[in-house]
Amino acid sequence: MDADWVRSYFKTVDTLDAEAIATHFTDDGKFRFSNQPPAIGRQAVRNALAQFFETIEEMHHESTGLWFGDDGNSAVWEADVTYTRKNGIQVTLPCVSILRSHNDQIYDFRMNMDISPVYADHEPE
Repeated sequence: MDADWVRSYFKTVDTLDAEAIATHFTDDGKFRFSNQPPAIGRQAVRNALAQFFETIEEMHHESTGLWFGDDGNSAVWEADVTYTRKNGIQVTLPCVSILRSHNDQIYDFRMNMDISPVYADHEPE
């Protein structure tokens, strides 16, 4: 795993193509969004992402930091993520993702952020 690989993965994420994103995971890969139960297995990851993508119009990650573990197979990606709601309103939130890979496929992905402002009834300040 290197910086180009991580950037390429998040570029794929920004396409909102759950099928393409899921190909980056191992068959038994795990995706955890903050304190939610993890989706385990490539198909479960795909399904969870597809369900989430139905609730937004667009998403874009702007990197603010990237660090690698000593093992060469883990990374921490810090980003500002801009979500475009279905009504066109944009909300930008800080996010940190932890990726662990094996043979250039993710077996453990943990995303940490409070996404509630994306679904708030009022416009962000």
